[in-house]
Amino acid sequence: MFAKLTALVGGYSFPYELQETLPHPWGQWTHYRGVHKEDGSVASVFKVSAVDPNDKKLVVARNGVRRLKMLRHPNILAFKDSAEVQEKGATVIYLVTQPVRSLKTVLEELDLQGQHRDEYLAMGILHITNAVSFLNNDCKLIHGNICMDAVVVTDTLDWKLHGFDLLSEHALPPDHCLAHGTWLVGSQYKPAEVNRGGWDVVAQSPPWAVDAWGLGCFMQEAFSRQYLQSVENLRQTDCIPQALLGDYQKLLSSTPSRRLNPAKVAECKFLNNRLVGLVAFLENISVKDLFEKESFFKRLTGVLEAIPSAVLIQKVLPLLSHALEFGGAPPHAISPLLQIGNTLDSHEFNKRVVPTLSKLFASPDRTVRKNLLESIDTYVQNLTTQTIEEQIFVHLQDSFPPAKIAGLRAMVATAQYHSAEDAALRILPAVSPLAVEPVGEVRGATLQVLDCFTTKLKEADAQRARRVLKKKQMRNAPHNY
Repeated sequence: MFAKLTALVGGYSFPYELQETLPHPWGQWTHYRGVHKEDGSVASVFKVSAVDPNDKKLVVARNGVRRLKMLRHPNILAFKDSAEVQEKGATVIYLVTQPVRSLKTVLEELDLQGQHRDEYLAMGILHITNAVSFLNNDCKLIHGNICMDAVVVTDTLDWKLHGFDLLSEHALPPDHCLAHGTWLVGSQYKPAEVNRGGWDVVAQSPPWAVDAWGLGCFMQEAFSRQYLQSVENLRQTDCIPQALLGDYQKLLSSTPSRRLNPAKVAECKFLNNRLVGLVAFLENISVKDLFEKESFFKRLTGVLEAIPSAVLIQKVLPLLSHALEFGGAPPHAISPLLQIGNTLDSHEFNKRVVPTLSKLFASPDRTVRKNLLESIDTYVQNLTTQTIEEQIFVHLQDSFPPAKIAGLRAMVATAQYHSAEDAALRILPAVSPLAVEPVGEVRGATLQVLDCFTTKLKEADAQRARRVLKKKQMRNAPHNY
């Protein structure tokens, strides 16, 4: 049963309906799947409540909402809305963000192993490292609890940092939230100097000292897929890739001033792998020149096998679609799009790929249309008859001979999806005039279409004749009473 949000604040009605709770939320928050009451859009809604409006958990929750509202970074969770309301005698704070799930849930579902695991985890850890570096180096802020539950994952499998209730300036002004919310941080996540002397000692160390330790804890949890139970778990390095081990150990130095700056970690070769380069190129394709695009897409099909299928479908495929539609990707970028698309079932193909194909069939770039038509036999099984008729049949009238030839060959490739009635009333009348085109290849392709669909009509006629004969034989057969 859905929980209804009915609280009114000065005439304002919180616009989201809470559905199921999601596992592994950070800290004191409860994480819900939220749906907007008017437009049906999905979001994540985080909720915390207390009877006393001055309760410490509300104090730090307000800090988290305020901080997230001001932070803008591609690797930090995107703020959408918030509200503080009175419900059943308690003060309730709602935080609404882009829809996400916990990292632990996603890693358990993906269950990646070997190279696929390293490729994906490297990209995610790099993004979280960039977010931490932004806080520590650019903003001189301390997160205070970098761990697996402080990372959430979007629908496109991007990792985002959240859980900003403790976020404080490195200078530690009076009444800072690290002190208010110290109970939120388990002792295993606190560096030794904090466990010994409290949070006030962090102002004496570099701005990244606390979160560098947390980043090391987070790496251990990400690669082991297990929560850190004690500081001793950090000594278990079998799960840490050898190429990352040196940086991991420097993050966990017992001397705060010697801990590795997250900005340096972000330069690690292991974290800047093929998947990271591929995604970065596609996200910035609009500023790439023609030579860079040509070179990238010629290599791309050979790289895809090294990337987990879920990442290809949920992350790379949308980027390829966007690049082809808006980013000026070259025509042969269609090949990797279809390579990924053909791993999907028909329902998912129509949902994720066909909208892009429909737009590309209408592209003013003749080479794009030609490439689509020439490769139709690799994806036609996933197209509906309506799509074939509306997106392919129209290109028989294309004035560009190569596209016209490709369209004619596509008609042969999709013949099984056309009825005899379509062949007689639409296809053959439209195609026949092309048999006297001045371009020989157009004429040859036209004759193939005419032969294919004429054969189809003959077969349909023969089937009709057999049905008529069978009915006649049944009527004339003697009846035994």
